[in-house]
Amino acid sequence: MNTLISLDTPRVWIGCLACYNAGHLQGDWYDADTADLVTPSDLHGRETQHEELWVMDHDNFHGTITGECSPSHAAEIAEALAGLRDDEAPAFGAWFSEFGSDTEPNQWVDQFRDEFRGFHDSEADFAREWFEATSDEEEKARLTQWPFNEIDWERASHDLFTSGFHAEDAPGGIYVFTTR
Repeated sequence: MNTLISLDTPRVWIGCLACYNAGHLQGDWYDADTADLVTPSDLHGRETQHEELWVMDHDNFHGTITGECSPSHAAEIAEALAGLRDDEAPAFGAWFSEFGSDTEPNQWVDQFRDEFRGFHDSEADFAREWFEATSDEEEKARLTQWPFNEIDWERASHDLFTSGFHAEDAPGGIYVFTTR
């Protein structure tokens, strides 16, 4: 029987550490959301005295895992990723690598959504968009007149990103987050 696997589903290769330390690779690929349920007996296909399992490889975690980890940690991250829209996952990966360890796992998605300020072409573009979004019509109208139409948004963005906002590189731009 063939099993259909989504190309976007976070997956992990779980291996037996006792076997690995003895020079033998014993493991298999699993959907990450159930990684914490895999037992040494599942992995070996029989009862075993081996006790410790470890995630030695992974796919589709959007940068949230950069090396090896425990199966339970992979399952927590997979659960968080499942709670996101597809367009949020790459930004979540950037947020997680910077701020995830400072947040309780059950708060990851809510905290990410509270702090995410979107994808922008550059810090300067964000500074101008932020000004326009937080200003009243009179302030916006001033931007069309000198000297306000000569604002150096690159320089203005420096102030924003050293006192309240954080940028992470993204393909074709940046992800912006508020800082804590």
